[in-house]
Amino acid sequence: MIGGFIKKEFAQIFRDKRTRIILFVLPIIQTIVFAIALSSEVKDIKVGMDFRPDDQEFVSLVKHFEKSGWFRSVPLKKDGINQLKSGEVDAILVSPLDGISKDRVRFSGGFQLIIDGTNIIRAQSIERYVNSVLLRSIPSEKKPRIEFSIRTLYNPEMQSSFFLIPGMMSMIVALVTILLTSMSLSREKEMGTLEMILVTPIKSWELVLGKTVPFFILGLINAISILFIAIVLFRVPMEGSYILLFSSVICFVFTTVNIGTFISTFTRNQQQAMLAGFIFLFMANLLAGIMFPIDQMPDALKGIVYINPLRIYVDLLRGIMLKNASTEVILSSLLLLLGIGSIISYLSYRRLKIYLS
Repeated sequence: MIGGFIKKEFAQIFRDKRTRIILFVLPIIQTIVFAIALSSEVKDIKVGMDFRPDDQEFVSLVKHFEKSGWFRSVPLKKDGINQLKSGEVDAILVSPLDGISKDRVRFSGGFQLIIDGTNIIRAQSIERYVNSVLLRSIPSEKKPRIEFSIRTLYNPEMQSSFFLIPGMMSMIVALVTILLTSMSLSREKEMGTLEMILVTPIKSWELVLGKTVPFFILGLINAISILFIAIVLFRVPMEGSYILLFSSVICFVFTTVNIGTFISTFTRNQQQAMLAGFIFLFMANLLAGIMFPIDQMPDALKGIVYINPLRIYVDLLRGIMLKNASTEVILSSLLLLLGIGSIISYLSYRRLKIYLS
């Protein structure tokens, strides 16, 4: 009985051309587009320079800015603030206009930097880049005596894609599995075919398995294909064990499919299921550490963050692929993710059993 029900679900999934596109085409397109487009590195910063033409020290500084590769010098008009308001420039670097001797070092406090702060991430990057250029421009005899020898581990080239792609992969897999699974059972309710299923000698657990196993298998194929593209096409390093990586994929897909089933027990039609799925994904993405650092979140939210499946999966991917983290750390996260999925699976079964009775 259960085998025939699963076969029926596969036939229903592959019968719809749009579902096939959502399952196998859109995730690949999203992976490629997001990996190319998303970057935390700020480039092509438009800077207006306010200085006297005879200020040779500042002219030399402008050359340092242009050679850095981050900045592009923009001619500053009489009212530079209006250029900042209109977006013609991202920042204005103002030189002191009083008389300056050749021996005076002005880099630490003599300049004024005016930044457009509407985009706080870009503003912080501009401030950091300007300080870096100014520090390199200070004469060697004026530099501080203490210097740091910096060594960056796990991502020595500071590639933003290595940090962003694991988060993006978790978002895509969760989007596909949660939405399609939640809409599957809701579609049966909306079309009235659930009542036809109930008259068959099928048990509650068989109905749950029949609705989750097909999407679990398809979710695994989806997640593995995305990982393949990330490793082969975008050269995301794979430092850890493939066995642990595959185990994390299994646990995550198992959890997201059960979340989709749990959502479907509360909804009556596909529209409600889609809306509820998007609300959950929106909150889960915000609390996953993909876009915002978790450490800066309020303590009241950190308990929710700790049991967020997306946060756990992102940490697993980064730990396995980039750090080759210890097996004990990975296994503890895997058990936590598996436990969350099992609890949600049990709650889904209980909810569906109450509905069927």
